[in-house]
Amino acid sequence: MKKITLAFILALGFFAANAADILTLTNDMIFEGKVTKIKDCAVVFKADGKKYIVPASEIFSLQFENTSDKIYTEYMAMADGDPNKCLNGKLDAENYHGKKGGHFVLGVLFGPFAMIGTALAEPTPEKGKKTYLLSKNKEQFSDPEYLSCYKKKAKGQLIGMEALGWAAWILLVLML
Repeated sequence: MKKITLAFILALGFFAANAADILTLTNDMIFEGKVTKIKDCAVVFKADGKKYIVPASEIFSLQFENTSDKIYTEYMAMADGDPNKCLNGKLDAENYHGKKGGHFVLGVLFGPFAMIGTALAEPTPEKGKKTYLLSKNKEQFSDPEYLSCYKKKAKGQLIGMEALGWAAWILLVLML
């Protein structure tokens, strides 16, 4: 009886060790591995000892081995919404938010202080006149996922322009 119990426990352990999540891409490629994280609009997938970041738009299906896992519940929350919300937020911020030339000038005049001010700001589509007028995603302006991606992209672009302005000022001082 002990041998049967031991064999059963070993078999159960073997099957548990080989259990894997199954990722199917839109191009019909199938991978077995482990979903380790879901962030922004992508899934971090580990297979054959390598880590891959797969955009949500490229995923056809995702089958989890353990449905009580925290990552599974995050995936279900993302699947319930529009997977393009994050992409829409980033594109709207890139195309319509802020006066990038003005932030370049702020970087020249105030350097790191301008970057700190922008980092503390809370950009929203409603505050950007061009975004509010030209965006085709007005119904998503109150969605938390859309807003999070919008804010990250808008801040990143404006801080980048200010950093370029500050670098231009430094180069000008060094040349003189």
